Amino acid sequence: MLRGLPRRLWQRVRGPLARARGWAAFALSHLETGSTVLFDEPGLAGPPGPHVAVFCHFDGAGRIREHTRAYVEALRAERLGVVFVTNAGHLEPEDLEWVRARASRVVIRRNLGYDFAAWRDAIAAAALPAPDTRMLLIANDSVYGPLRPIRPALERMDFAAADVWSVTDSWQHRFHLQSFFVAFGPRALAHPAFPRFWSSVGNVRSKWWVVTRFEIGLTRAMLGAGLRCRALWPYTTLIERLREETSREERWEVEDGTAVRAVRREAGCDAAPRDPFAEIRRHAAGRVLGLALGRVPMNPTADLWQVLLEQGCPFLKRELLRDNPGLVPGVAAWSATVGAIDARGRDVILRDLERCLKDRSP
Repeated sequence: MLRGLPRRLWQRVRGPLARARGWAAFALSHLETGSTVLFDEPGLAGPPGPHVAVFCHFDGAGRIREHTRAYVEALRAERLGVVFVTNAGHLEPEDLEWVRARASRVVIRRNLGYDFAAWRDAIAAAALPAPDTRMLLIANDSVYGPLRPIRPALERMDFAAADVWSVTDSWQHRFHLQSFFVAFGPRALAHPAFPRFWSSVGNVRSKWWVVTRFEIGLTRAMLGAGLRCRALWPYTTLIERLREETSREERWEVEDGTAVRAVRREAGCDAAPRDPFAEIRRHAAGRVLGLALGRVPMNPTADLWQVLLEQGCPFLKRELLRDNPGLVPGVAAWSATVGAIDARGRDVILRDLERCLKDRSP
């Protein structure tokens, strides 16, 4: 009990502490002077065209890593013009030349305001939306992938059905679209709420502030303007898919507010694990379903990562494999899951983890 006490205390104080730091960072952001943009030049790929991806990058060494290069190439393969913005403060000469050859514009800036301030500066630098812009996608390198072609995802973004689309949504804090891949259609781009939101984004050095005020704030601003926001893989659908999957092999009962597994025994034989991670996955599914029964919101890119991949999502969050801050069980099964989808993609991820993992195995 004593061993778990520091973690429980940290769980209780980290929210108020993050809020206090956020407000302090917001106050200090007004003291920032000078332009955040250090370099802004057209790339060699020509005008971005009607479908534009504003891609945010960060790497402390100023390198564009293998997984990021693959992502940029995948966007270009779908005929999206790429506006590339980095918060690294600089790019190594080789990397700058690589991205200049593939981007319509390259923006290098100081690391202030995280991705949202970077997207703000890149949108302004590229004068977006242009008169011919039909779709504007904001994306970043916080994910591995695409592990599948992204064309099916782009084709499912029907702007007659919704004005703003994302890969996933979340109900943590308040309902919002998760910002690592968000596409704005013609109606959203033409609405005054679009430039008004970006003009409100400040250079705040607080991740909590960026999440609560900018990521969540983006969805709230769009909804408040009467625009329709949807996710390709909604949180509620992912929970239902997990429930259906587990019910095919097992039944779940509620015991003290927690979903408890009761293995079905049919045809005179016990249900046996099909692989070494089967029991871990069952445990993870029980945890998720128990939280869902208690109406506790979860992060779909973390708690539901495996269901998300198996349902066709082309991305896997880097933070989940690198840090697993939510201590999600069963993450070690990522290699088998990703390998079954894209063996080359798994190898690319492994090479990046070899570079950045500390005191943890893949």
